[in-house]
Amino acid sequence: MAPNTHQGSSLLVFLCLAGAMALWGSAFIAIKIALNDIPPFALIFLRLILGSVFFLAFWRVSFREVVASKDRWLLLLMSIFEPCLYFLFETKALMYTTASQAGVVFAFLPILILVFSYILHREKPSFAQVIGGVIAVIGVVILCLSGSPSADASSPAFGNFLELLAMASAAVYTVLLKRLSGTYSPFFLAAVQSFTGAIFFLPFGIYDFAQGVTIGATSAIAVIYLGLIVTAGAYTLFNVGISKTSVAQGAMYFNLVPIFTIIFSMAFLGETISLAQLASMALVVLGVLLGLAPSRQRAIEAA
Repeated sequence: MAPNTHQGSSLLVFLCLAGAMALWGSAFIAIKIALNDIPPFALIFLRLILGSVFFLAFWRVSFREVVASKDRWLLLLMSIFEPCLYFLFETKALMYTTASQAGVVFAFLPILILVFSYILHREKPSFAQVIGGVIAVIGVVILCLSGSPSADASSPAFGNFLELLAMASAAVYTVLLKRLSGTYSPFFLAAVQSFTGAIFFLPFGIYDFAQGVTIGATSAIAVIYLGLIVTAGAYTLFNVGISKTSVAQGAMYFNLVPIFTIIFSMAFLGETISLAQLASMALVVLGVLLGLAPSRQRAIEAA
């Protein structure tokens, strides 16, 4: 029974984390569609409000946690790092740099997660995870650099620095989430993030809407998808997955986001893929699989 239980848990982790990455990858397409009508901060506010409404609908059924006083500041800090600081830095970053350059910076998120995990939790990655992470990062960098040219960047160095701050925020969030996931349900943690983010971006959203916003039908569908499916679904799936695995292994999955983004771009935006991008995608998958391979000691324990 033990091996079957372990395999079932591994499958659940894979489905949850891969599903979260697929949703986050699809979010870039939905955001691109919605931004045709909606200013950036108004869009963030709307998706967080819709996510909050979704969680409120299940409040009486799902939320029975009693928050310990020592965890309140950790919950607040986790939510401040993501979605608050993460969305703020990334939105501003894309105003100064290109999407392709931001994608290169995004490739360093798994490494930052491993670094912060070691600093805060002394969780040391295995040799296979380090090698797999490096291979996947190389693949993501090649994948981003081999894409089609984007609009000119007004200040790429500043924009890339902001994107790096966004990745650092996401890394700290992941480590804090792992610390809290053993005490509180993934659904509750995702709801706290959504509520905190909606409050944080309320003044930004009011300012954008005050300038005048007209939302078309296509953009409205994109916003609903971002709020109810991506914001609520992706964070819940990620929180479930990371609660059942190590931070180091969970970090490997972030390398899949650019791949899912390209797949959805081909499917919904009619974009094409080059041979170099196809080869780099295979390199990313190889790195992720290597990083997810159980170490010798874990394999012995599982057996």
